[in-house]
Amino acid sequence: MKDPLPKQVYQVLRERLLNGSISPGSRLDYKRLCADLGVSNTPVREAVARLATEGFVDLIPRLGAVVRSLDRGSAVHFYEVREAVETFAAAKAAERHSQRHLDLMHRHLDTMIRLHQGVLDRGESHLETPALHDFLDADLAFHQTILSACRNPELANTVRQSHIQARILYVFRGPHDTPRLSRACSQHAAILSALENRDGPAAAEAMRLHIQASLEFTFAHLDEMEERGL
Repeated sequence: MKDPLPKQVYQVLRERLLNGSISPGSRLDYKRLCADLGVSNTPVREAVARLATEGFVDLIPRLGAVVRSLDRGSAVHFYEVREAVETFAAAKAAERHSQRHLDLMHRHLDTMIRLHQGVLDRGESHLETPALHDFLDADLAFHQTILSACRNPELANTVRQSHIQARILYVFRGPHDTPRLSRACSQHAAILSALENRDGPAAAEAMRLHIQASLEFTFAHLDEMEERGL
């Protein structure tokens, strides 16, 4: 049995948010979406309302639905939550992981390293889409495997939505240059090494440093956008 129409519309819009087709800060044009998707206004509004409850968009009076974007204040709040929860998750995962979890994390890290090496081999300075999306997918899958390794469904549910929003924001930040790719790979390798050694404090510290580096990268991007008047 096919999914109800509002759910189908929701899934399409959610995917467009995740792949960068709809960028942060943009307004969702209901009439254009209806025409594009070949549906009436009702399923579009129901889908957008669901996206709003999940934190993807803000419903603003007289303006409509606007995709959430970052400023320095919201970036701090976003990464403070990630740092608090994911450092705890890394420490727990060090105690509770299985070999299957480690194998998955190695697979995701290998994907990141392969994509980074491809940029170097081609003599390029940035990882562009669609390869960037593959890199980000592997990055987030690595983090989600850590949550799975905690064996705490409530903890995983708490962070899952944060990861979805992070995926959108990472696309918004544009291509990753080679120093950024190298740093991301080495930081994930440090987290994985600590997990393999079942060293909870080291895993938590490696995760903390990684998330703080992501915040610094976000600040640098916001500063660049401000300088360019965007």
